Amino acid sequence: PHMLFNTLANLRVLIATDPPRAVDMLDRLNNYLRATLSGSRALTHPLSAEFERLGDYLALMAVRMGDRLRFRLDLPPELAAQQVPPLILQPLVENSIRHGLEPKVEGGEIVVRARRSADGTSMLVEVGDTGVGIDSAQVQAAANDPGGSFGLGHVRERLSTVYGARGRLEFGALPAGGTLAIVHIPMNP
Repeated sequence: PHMLFNTLANLRVLIATDPPRAVDMLDRLNNYLRATLSGSRALTHPLSAEFERLGDYLALMAVRMGDRLRFRLDLPPELAAQQVPPLILQPLVENSIRHGLEPKVEGGEIVVRARRSADGTSMLVEVGDTGVGIDSAQVQAAANDPGGSFGLGHVRERLSTVYGARGRLEFGALPAGGTLAIVHIPMNP
């Protein structure tokens, strides 16, 4: 609801000030909501669909944040068909915006990247940002209290439910500032 209300408020302003941007924002919101509602009934969908929803969501947030939000989505073609739970990455991207980029005056960049693990048995999906970052105490608290952050707890719970011990979430600080979340998902046969 938070994202929806903010988007509608921004849309209201854009209708009067920049109608073409308002139309673009409305189209993206429509795509996002349609996919979110249909995705809520599916147990899994292709990683490419997950990246498309993130693209719509990030484009909506970019209208709201302007030049303060930059983003890149890097999905290798060989991983596009891998099945993942719907909206598994969105809470991580939302955290990056809310806790990382919004508090930073100049904003920053979010990069979502998928790759195979070194041994080829799992897929790693990284959500990194150049936001304000977290300190070691916050990283330790997140590791010791998996339910402490709603977004992180929700992702961990869903990974555990779908994949057992083979699915997991790592969360930590980046050396140059910002945060990095890494989702480990077993490769589909």
